[in-house]
Amino acid sequence: MTQNTQERDAIYQVSTLQALVLGNFYGSADMRTLQRHGDIGLGTFAAVAGELIVVDGRCYRVLGNGRAVEAKPEEQTPFASVAWLGEDAAEIHLGAVSSIEALKKELDARVELLGLNYMYVGRIDGRFRRVDARTELPQQEPYKPFAKVLETDERRFTFEHIEGTLVCFYFPSYLSGVNTPGWHLHFLSADRTQGGHVFDLAMTAGTVRLGRYDRFTMDLPHNQAFRDVSLQKASQDEIAQIEQGK
Repeated sequence: MTQNTQERDAIYQVSTLQALVLGNFYGSADMRTLQRHGDIGLGTFAAVAGELIVVDGRCYRVLGNGRAVEAKPEEQTPFASVAWLGEDAAEIHLGAVSSIEALKKELDARVELLGLNYMYVGRIDGRFRRVDARTELPQQEPYKPFAKVLETDERRFTFEHIEGTLVCFYFPSYLSGVNTPGWHLHFLSADRTQGGHVFDLAMTAGTVRLGRYDRFTMDLPHNQAFRDVSLQKASQDEIAQIEQGK
């Protein structure tokens, strides 16, 4: 990422986490839009019909059985974040990591060196003994809050002895509500056939590419549900529950 103001890349986001938490699952942008703004990212699909993972500029949907399929260009997202991970991203080599908390500590150490108040995007290509992940089943209107969706329609699965890519986004705490504070991770297998939102993992070894971002662009929804809702109703407890699951 260059320091020229006209050339610095921004993290691009569709909607706010608060809106998603409260049940605004209406599509606000399509996959083509995401691909114009980045080659790596994460989010969900309209009606929360599966987790969204963007790797190498291609968009994937995780179905209820953990299988990943490439999304069509016209498919919509109610909430997603993408960025360009430049060639000048810092490269870090990691050995065995026993858990997602241990991995976050490794990444946090880099954030502390580079600045706690910036945003970060990481890509970790590695070998994993285990990845615990989830996705969600499609919803019907009237939409329930996301936490209620997870009570009945969350689907979890474990991948063992697998190679793949972790997509990692970090937002500082002052952006809580806009996005998840701290690290948010999605996984996509090396053969691009399995994936999901990550709860826990055990990594044998991996290579991290980490980019720091000081610009942020957000497109807000234009649906009636967004215009009428008070976003402050989305509590931090609900946000934490969505990150950790039921």
